[in-house]
Amino acid sequence: METKKIEISQKTIIFTVGLLLSLWFLFQVRSIIVLLFIAFILMTAVNPLVKLASKIKLPTIVVMLVIYFGLIALISTVIASLVPAVVQQTKDLTLVLPSFLHNLESTFNAQFDPNVLGNYLNTIPSNLLKVAGGIFSNVMNILALFFMSYYLVLERPRLHTYLLKLFDDKDSEAKAEKLVVDIEKQVGGWVRGELFLMLIIGVMTYLGLFLLGVPYALPLAVLAGLLELVPNLGPTMAAVPAIVIALTVSPVIALGTLILSIVIQQLENNLIVPKVMQSATGTEPLATIIVLLVGFTLGGIAGAVLSMPIYLTIQTVYKALSPARGQRS
Repeated sequence: METKKIEISQKTIIFTVGLLLSLWFLFQVRSIIVLLFIAFILMTAVNPLVKLASKIKLPTIVVMLVIYFGLIALISTVIASLVPAVVQQTKDLTLVLPSFLHNLESTFNAQFDPNVLGNYLNTIPSNLLKVAGGIFSNVMNILALFFMSYYLVLERPRLHTYLLKLFDDKDSEAKAEKLVVDIEKQVGGWVRGELFLMLIIGVMTYLGLFLLGVPYALPLAVLAGLLELVPNLGPTMAAVPAIVIALTVSPVIALGTLILSIVIQQLENNLIVPKVMQSATGTEPLATIIVLLVGFTLGGIAGAVLSMPIYLTIQTVYKALSPARGQRS
C-alpha cells in the first residue's frame, strides 16, 4: 500500500498557534468585549439625542451625564422604595403565616408545614439586599461603561474608518459608513422597542396591581418595567416581591397577583415581544423567539439580553458583505 506523506509547513504552524492564542485572548477578555458591545448599544440609543443637542450648542458630555444620572436616579429610587418595603412586609408576613396556614388547612382539609414557607420567606430580604448591593458594587464597570459609550459617541463620525478593510473597491468609505448607519438603525430600533416594551409591561402591571389593591403598586410596576430588559425571567423576578406584598393583604389577593404575573408573562413571551420587535427591527416573531431562547441557553440572562442586538448586528454585517446583495445593488 502506498503511504502518503503529509507535510505541515512552518507558516501553517505559526498561523494555527496564532489563531489559538487569539481565541484564548478573546476568551480571557470576553467581559471587556461584552462591556464594549453594551457601550455601543448605548451609543446608538443616545446618538440621536446628541445630534439634537448639538443643534442648540449643548455639549455632548452634558447630554451623557443627564441620561446616566437619570437612569441611576430611577433605579436607585425603585430599589430604595421597594427593598425596605419588601423586607418589612416579609417580616410581618412571617408573623401572621401560622394563621394563614391554619385558614388554608381548614379550607382545603390539608396540613401544611409552616417551616418550609417560612424558611423561603426569610431568604427573600437577604436575596434582595444582595441584588441591590451587587448593583452598586459594580461601580467600576458602570463608570467604564459610561466612558466607553461617551468616547464612542465622540468617535461616531469616524467609526466607519475602522471598517474600510471590509470593502476593497473605490466606494469602500461610503459602504463602510452605510454599514455603521444600518447597524445603528437596527440596534437603535431594538433599544426603542425595549423601551416601548418596558412601558407596556409597567403600565399593565400597575393597572393589575392597582385593581387588585396591592400596596406599592407604582414602584412594583416600575420594577417590572425595568426587569422587562431580562427576557422570559423578568416578569417572574418582578412577581416575587409583588406576591410577597400581596400576601400581607390576603391569600386571595396573592393568588390574583400570581395569576396576573402568569398572564403578563405569557402575553409578553408569545405576543407582545415578537410583535413589538417585528415592528421595531423587522425581525419575524418566530425568529425573535428562537434568538431569545438560543441566547438564554448559551449565555443565561446576559445572553438573553444581548441576543437580539448581536443577532441584528451579525445580520446587518452579513447583508452588507453578501456578494449577491452587492451584485443586486
